Amino acid sequence: MEKSTLDKQLAAGIAGDFDLGWLLSEQLKEDDPNCPRAAFNRGWYEMRHGNLLTGQNLLDAGRNINVFGNQHCGNPAPIWDGKAQGKIMLVLEGGLGDQIHGMRYIREIEPSIVACSRELFGLIPGIQYVTTDAAGGIDCDFWVPSMSAITVLRWEYDNIDGSPYIERTAKTIKGQTGLRWQGNPKFEHEQHRLFPAELMFDAFEKQNCISLQRDEGSEKCPDWVRKVDLSDWAATRKAISSCERVITSCTSVAHLAAAMGVETWIVTPVLPYYLWALPQETTPWYNKVRLFRQEKHGNWNVPFAQIKEIIQCSRILNLAA
Repeated sequence: MEKSTLDKQLAAGIAGDFDLGWLLSEQLKEDDPNCPRAAFNRGWYEMRHGNLLTGQNLLDAGRNINVFGNQHCGNPAPIWDGKAQGKIMLVLEGGLGDQIHGMRYIREIEPSIVACSRELFGLIPGIQYVTTDAAGGIDCDFWVPSMSAITVLRWEYDNIDGSPYIERTAKTIKGQTGLRWQGNPKFEHEQHRLFPAELMFDAFEKQNCISLQRDEGSEKCPDWVRKVDLSDWAATRKAISSCERVITSCTSVAHLAAAMGVETWIVTPVLPYYLWALPQETTPWYNKVRLFRQEKHGNWNVPFAQIKEIIQCSRILNLAA
C-alpha cells in the first residue's frame, strides 16, 4: 500500500530529511488546506524556520484531533485576549515537564490562580494553586491554556525570557553532575528519545555523579553513581539544585533543572520536541540549556561522542590547573 503524504512527511522528519518534510508540508497545504494534522505538522517546520507565532497557531490546530495540549478545562470564562483586565487562571497542560515549562508564563500573565498537577503546587510561591480537574469550577474572568500561551501573548522568539523562574533549594556542589537516562517509557518510545543508558554511563564514568532516575530504569544505576533522595518533587528539586550540571533526555527533570538555571544538557532525537525545533545547540527558552542532537535515527553515538569529548577535555584542564 502506498504511503499517504502525511506518512511520508512523518518518515522524512524521523529520518532528519527536513527539506523533504517541508516540501511535503507545502504540498499538503495546497492539497488539503483544512487538514488539522497537516497544519499541526507544518507548525513544527515553521518553528524550525524561526516563525514562532505562525508555528504556534498551526500547532493549536492539533487540539482539534487531541495531539496537542489538553481537552478544554470546562471553565465557562473566555480565553484571555492578552489585554483585558480581570482575574486570570493559567491552566498548565501536558506532562509534568510541559507544566513546569508553562510556569514561565506566570511572570508575564500574572495569574491569580494556577491549575496544575498537585505535585507541582508551590514551585513558584505567592500563587493560589488548584488541581487541573478543578479548573472548570474556578471563578475567574479569563483563563489561558499554557501550551497556547504564545498565541495569547503573540510572542516571537525574540520575546522569550530564558532566565530562571524557579528558585533553587540547595547550594551547588562544585563538579557534581545529575544523570537522568530515561523518562516516561511510553513517551520515550513514542517520541523516539530513548537512548541506551550505557552511552551516558561511559561518558561520565569516574565523574562525581548522582542519579536523578526514579522508578523504571533506576535499576540500571551503576555503583559509581550515588543514589540520593528522590521520594517526592521537593526532594528531587533539592537534588537537582545541588548539581552543577544535569544531563538527560527531554524529561520533566530537564525542564525543572533548566527553569532553576542549572546548566542542563538535553539529548534530543533527530526529530526533536517542538520546543527544540530551532536548529541550534542553544535555545531561547532556557539560558543554561545545551542541546546534543542525534544525527541518524536509531544511532545515538554522535551526541554521546560529543559529550564524552567535552567531559574528557574538561578533566584534562582540571588536572592541569
